[in-house]
Amino acid sequence: MVVRAVAQGITQGDIHELDITLLKSPPSRQYSAKEDLLVIGTPVYSGRIPGLATQRLKKLQGNKTPVIAITVYGNRAYDDALLELCDCCTGQGFKVIGAGAFVGKHSFSSLDHPIAHDRPDEKDLLLAKTFGKQIRQTLRNTESVEHLQTPTIPGQNPYKPEMHPSGAAGGTDPALCIHCGQCNAHCPAHTIRMTGDGPTTNPDNCIWCTACVRNCPTGARRIILPKIGEIAERLYNTCHARKEPEWFLASTS
Repeated sequence: MVVRAVAQGITQGDIHELDITLLKSPPSRQYSAKEDLLVIGTPVYSGRIPGLATQRLKKLQGNKTPVIAITVYGNRAYDDALLELCDCCTGQGFKVIGAGAFVGKHSFSSLDHPIAHDRPDEKDLLLAKTFGKQIRQTLRNTESVEHLQTPTIPGQNPYKPEMHPSGAAGGTDPALCIHCGQCNAHCPAHTIRMTGDGPTTNPDNCIWCTACVRNCPTGARRIILPKIGEIAERLYNTCHARKEPEWFLASTS
């Protein structure tokens, strides 16, 4: 939603979307500097962008193609994630002319521990469009993208250590499971397999995104690990104050 809102602020023309969330092997694509402008967004997990996202973004290749980098985090902090995404885009031949960190529902949010539960909300999306309009004005004010200076992005490189889930995954209540396959269909790590007895999960590949839980129509899919419960409670107690989007714009040289 945030990426789309930023794009809508930039242009009222056609917007072409490529969702690589579930693409195990995304198609390789090349983008030009004169014809293309990309808005690339990723979630934030423990202050980093997911390794799966990095792998899939490397299928995209720019040629000094302008790009706006967007991260969405769960109201704690985005730490090094936005810088990491910008570095990834630069490494793929893109020119970062804007970057933003927005807030979305935390993966561990629940009715008991709501963490940014209704975000991005109407205000967030309005701000995302405002950011897009500022990008549009920046482009109008320069003769060439080459004249734009990449903005300074907060964060550290080397980045903070990446979180690796400890070989645990969600489970399924067989009494509620209807074998619909929605958990499997929405798993970006492709770690869930449907069998005659229902879904089975490879815990070594689970990234704790909880997409399977959010998309289960009967509530059969659950993550009941004590560690996640402890993290959710701590985040609920310490990160309940609303954080607003932050963004950074290129300047003219």
